[in-house]
Amino acid sequence: MKNTKMKQLLTILIFCFISLKSMSQDYTIEFSAPGNETMLLLPVPNMKIALNSTFNVTSKDEKINATFSVLNTWNTDNKKKYIRLLSIKLKGEHSSAEKKSLNFTLSWTNSTKSIHSNVVHFNISYYLIFPSKSWLAESILLQPPKEEIDDTWYTEPQSLYANFVTDELLLTQSGYPPTKASQWLFDRPRAIYQLYILTGEHKWLKEATKLAQFYLDNLDPTGKFKLKNSFDLKYLMPNGLLYYYFLTGDNRINGTLKKLFDLSLTWSPNYQNNNRFWTERHQAAALNIAISYWEISGDKKAKIRIDEIIDATVNMVFFPQEEWTLKGCPQHTYKSHEGKAGQSPVCSPWMMALLADGFWRYYQLTQDKKSAALLNAFGDFMLNDGIYFTDKRFNDRVLPIYLSSMTNKLLEIKNPYTDGQHACDVTSLIGKSLYIKTSKNEDTFMLKELFTVFIQQCKDINKKNRNNKKDYLPMLPPRRFGWTYSTTSDLPWLESWLSTPKENE
Repeated sequence: MKNTKMKQLLTILIFCFISLKSMSQDYTIEFSAPGNETMLLLPVPNMKIALNSTFNVTSKDEKINATFSVLNTWNTDNKKKYIRLLSIKLKGEHSSAEKKSLNFTLSWTNSTKSIHSNVVHFNISYYLIFPSKSWLAESILLQPPKEEIDDTWYTEPQSLYANFVTDELLLTQSGYPPTKASQWLFDRPRAIYQLYILTGEHKWLKEATKLAQFYLDNLDPTGKFKLKNSFDLKYLMPNGLLYYYFLTGDNRINGTLKKLFDLSLTWSPNYQNNNRFWTERHQAAALNIAISYWEISGDKKAKIRIDEIIDATVNMVFFPQEEWTLKGCPQHTYKSHEGKAGQSPVCSPWMMALLADGFWRYYQLTQDKKSAALLNAFGDFMLNDGIYFTDKRFNDRVLPIYLSSMTNKLLEIKNPYTDGQHACDVTSLIGKSLYIKTSKNEDTFMLKELFTVFIQQCKDINKKNRNNKKDYLPMLPPRRFGWTYSTTSDLPWLESWLSTPKENE
């Protein structure tokens, strides 16, 4: 009996020892920074660094005197809080006027106390640090950890187009001075920030920040975009501002996104067949604003708004009105979409790609089942009703329809001269749907074939750079750069993931 009790007591002690050891386990990352930089900013992937952590910074095995502040935490449903943005203030003799890069090691240990949270003044200038491109992509783009993949087919042509859309003189010569509002659609700052994250080229961080600051300077006190004479929901572009915050620490953005969120509430996500104006693009704009503001603030009102938009879209997709046939898209009338006569239910594949981008981000943040169901259904729609076939004049291609009409095919809007311009964004929509379907072990053969066709078209668009003799490629109208690249940064990863054999295959 005594031996049994001793064994039980020993087991408990061993368990407690192991638990305490794991609680105090050290984690480390390495980074570099110029010797004259003392204010450092570290974006952090979710579930990497708990709020209750203690930190140390060393350089050449010598401890550096430093203070740490949490600027932002992850606003997910985890019971345990995790740091999303960490401020590090270095002190002591390590600093110098020289810009020579120094190597540092940041280590942290789980603690019983939460680290200090700090509201930072606007005028603090941070130096951005991170241990790897993958770490940064996890922090900002929410991409899963991955081995290095070849994404040059995507980033090299994007860089050439970016050289054009960030050159004020070239744009002005092409009829697009900075004050021309239409070119700012589809969130150009976001697309350039994503190019920086994928390539690591500091040039793009600088250019994206310049664009984000231009956009901020052209918002009026209510958050309305001043270059557009009348209020237009589409010009409220939150993702570039969200990325700007996570890469610079400029805490003006919380208040700015709050203004954009308040303005976006004028949009009703609930569709009624009364010919009220409604498009997937506007629903996407409202959703993106709510998600971005919720990410930065954790405001419960934003979370409620997100769920309202998702529920409204679920009703349109899975419970279509007027006894319309289930198609897997948010059906609304032709008149609601185009402002012209026609009661046929319609859906726009490339506008659905914008909407899917918001569902995808929210799914990555929360594993939301309704968002997953919508992404799943969108893939079915694309395969069955979202494409058409051209004739020999257009090389017998498969193209996404601009506007698919369910009951009156005469109302469908197709333009084989321009529909191919949406190959990249529609491919991204299909890839996101395939990700959900694969996780549910659904049959994906035909949809994968369509993905393969469209991603090749996306690559073909970018073949122009092969014999290019300049350091840029024009892309007109410039807003096309935004719709091609703002929602598609995960395409290289999706292509790699989908081409990797899965355990159940």
